[in-house]
Amino acid sequence: MITLKFRHNKYGIGLSYKLEFKLKIIVIGLVAGLISSIGVSALIVMVEKVTFVPTGAFYLVLMLTLTKTSLYSIYMIAAGLGIHFAAGGLIGIVMVLPLLLHNRNKRNASRILDKYAPVYGLCFGFGLWLILFLPITYLMIVPALNGIKDSPTITQQDPTGRVAFLVIGDVLSIQNKIVIGALAFNMFYGLLAAIIIDSYYRRYLDNADRDSTQHVRIPNP
Repeated sequence: MITLKFRHNKYGIGLSYKLEFKLKIIVIGLVAGLISSIGVSALIVMVEKVTFVPTGAFYLVLMLTLTKTSLYSIYMIAAGLGIHFAAGGLIGIVMVLPLLLHNRNKRNASRILDKYAPVYGLCFGFGLWLILFLPITYLMIVPALNGIKDSPTITQQDPTGRVAFLVIGDVLSIQNKIVIGALAFNMFYGLLAAIIIDSYYRRYLDNADRDSTQHVRIPNP
C-alpha cells in the first residue's frame, strides 16, 4: 500500500511539474510577443512621424478592414492598437511551441536556442510576413480599401475634432512599398521576440535548477 501511494504521489508531482512548465513557457511567449509588438508599434509611429502620415494610420486601415467604415475616433485607433497587441501576444505563444513539443532535454534546447535565437527570430519573422501578412494585405485590406466609393479619404479625429486625413488612393498607390517595408517590421518582431524568449527561458531553467538543489527531501518514517 505504501508503494502504491508513493507511485501515485510521484505521478501527481510529475504531472503538476509538466503542467507548470507548459504554463510558464506559454507566459514567456505571451510576454515576449507583447513586448515585441510594443517595439513594432513604436517603430510604426516613428515612421508615420517622419513620412508625415497621420499618427495611427496603420491602425486606421486595420479598423477600416474590420468595421467597413472610413470615419474613426481616437478610441478606434486604440482598439486597433489593442488588436495588434493581442495578435502579437498570440504569435509569441506560437514561437515557443518548439520548446513545448521538445521538452525532454531542456538544457540542450536552451543551448540550441541561445546559439540560433537571432536566426530563428529572423526566419520566423520572414515566415510571418509571407504566411500571415501578405494574405491579409492582399485578400482583406486591399479589397476593403478598393471598396470605398463614397468616402475615399479616411478622417482621423480626436476629442477636439478633425486633425488629419489619409487619402486611400495614396495608400493604394504605394501598397507594394508598404508590403516590402512591412518585411523589416515582421523580421524585427521575430528577432526581438526570439531574444526575449531565449533570455527568459535560460532564466527559468537557472531558477529551476537552483530550486531543485535547495530542496531537501525528508524521507517517510
